[in-house]
Amino acid sequence: MKSEEILTVEQRLNYTFKDKKLLIRALTRKAFAQEQKQQGKSCEDQEVYRILGDAVLKAILVEMLIQQGYDSRESITNKKSDLEKRENLGKMFEGMGIAPFIRFGIGERKQGISSQSSVLGETFEALVAAVHIDARDYEKTKKFVVDLFNKPVLESSKNRASEQSSGLDEISKIWMLTRACDNCFQVDVCATMRMCYFDITGDD
Repeated sequence: MKSEEILTVEQRLNYTFKDKKLLIRALTRKAFAQEQKQQGKSCEDQEVYRILGDAVLKAILVEMLIQQGYDSRESITNKKSDLEKRENLGKMFEGMGIAPFIRFGIGERKQGISSQSSVLGETFEALVAAVHIDARDYEKTKKFVVDLFNKPVLESSKNRASEQSSGLDEISKIWMLTRACDNCFQVDVCATMRMCYFDITGDD
């Protein structure tokens, strides 16, 4: 990868890697690595990172859900399963604008695999692992993941709130807030209900 491409990915992730090779490996599919090896080039793929990233992501999501008030094994397990589906991770990953930088094999691109949400979700897991290895700090990794999950929630709430006119009365404002949150696919893990309310009403 070119240095400017690495910089772009880091900016979109809001994380700067000390070891850029970790980022490159997380973005490298097995098919691409095999093609490089056939040409006599050394290249490591993301597969083992996906295993680590999946495990780290599970731990962070469970902790996040507990902090959000989920207090039973069943509720935590069910919600975690929804959040960690590779299709959902892939959609979030695609919204970050990093998908074009994934190094796919020629065959994968021809088959259209490069656009599948589940495949993008695998790279999301690999990136979590790369950050975890690079940071060598669970709390930094957790902040990285939580920020990514919260960003679309915050932006969605603020965008919807900005569409409201200043003449709305208190009841209308609360109704608009409720509608905005109901349309948010992450409302159950969103801690911004009061924050959104303050954004709309100006109360503190």
